[in-house]
Amino acid sequence: MINVTEFEVQELSQKLQNSGKTFAEFLAELFKDKFVEIYLGDAYEQISTEQISMEYPSVFCGKVVGAYRECLIISAAYIDTQKKLKTGKLMFMSERAIRALSVCDGVNLEDMFLRSREASEIARNFER
Repeated sequence: MINVTEFEVQELSQKLQNSGKTFAEFLAELFKDKFVEIYLGDAYEQISTEQISMEYPSVFCGKVVGAYRECLIISAAYIDTQKKLKTGKLMFMSERAIRALSVCDGVNLEDMFLRSREASEIARNFER
């Protein structure tokens, strides 16, 4: 999978500055024809025991098609009636609903949710 680089993000940000483009239009240009996962802040499952409760974040996945103003359009992945994974169901999503978005590249958003105590470990291991 092809990821988006920091350089590409900075370059596009500068190009679109003062252009009147929306966040959705920025995402559409940056991720055009790439498969992404989009987190809206919902959980698809919550497992609770007496001592612990865990929520698993739900995401939409699909290929970025384009945008119209504040609406991001993706060709969404879904499970059909025969329980097969397919794409092609167009989804129109408000940019204001998006809490996180990442390219589908083998590292998913759930892997990026960290506990607060892991933040200092990140700084120690990756600070330059």
